[in-house]
Amino acid sequence: MRLAANLLILTSLSAGMFAPVCAQQLYKNVMPDGHVIYSDKPIQGARQATPMEMPSAPTAAQMDAARKRAETDKRQRDELQGRLDARRKATEAAEARVTKAARALEDAQVALERGREAQAGDMAGVAGGGVRPGENYFRRLADLERRIEDARRELDEARRASKEIR
Repeated sequence: MRLAANLLILTSLSAGMFAPVCAQQLYKNVMPDGHVIYSDKPIQGARQATPMEMPSAPTAAQMDAARKRAETDKRQRDELQGRLDARRKATEAAEARVTKAARALEDAQVALERGREAQAGDMAGVAGGGVRPGENYFRRLADLERRIEDARRELDEARRASKEIR
């Protein structure tokens, strides 16, 4: 019981202490140079000193509405951040795919150039003492050229997918 009485007294004193602060008049003073100064009384030498109306304390309904708006704003911000993160990851993955495909195409072109050199078993003898490239040579070159075409298709597809993401 005594605790409740002490709390009541403390609450009353607190309300009494803050009441004058809330009721205090505020002035907007426009100085001759155009600067604006807010104070609790008109400033001497001000070009204009206008008393300002203090807004009333928000109601419980206004506080609830503000809280709901804040929650909605946070949810929307989080959703937007999630979409931005997903797009950033997709863009990074698409760029990595393009880089990998470009590297694969370069590697296939280098392999084709190296593969043009005859290797052991590539040449076949012909009547009359000459030699000519054999079946293995032509199969190897066809396979290397097919790899280049596959790498080009993959690079084109990767670039197209990357453009779609952007």
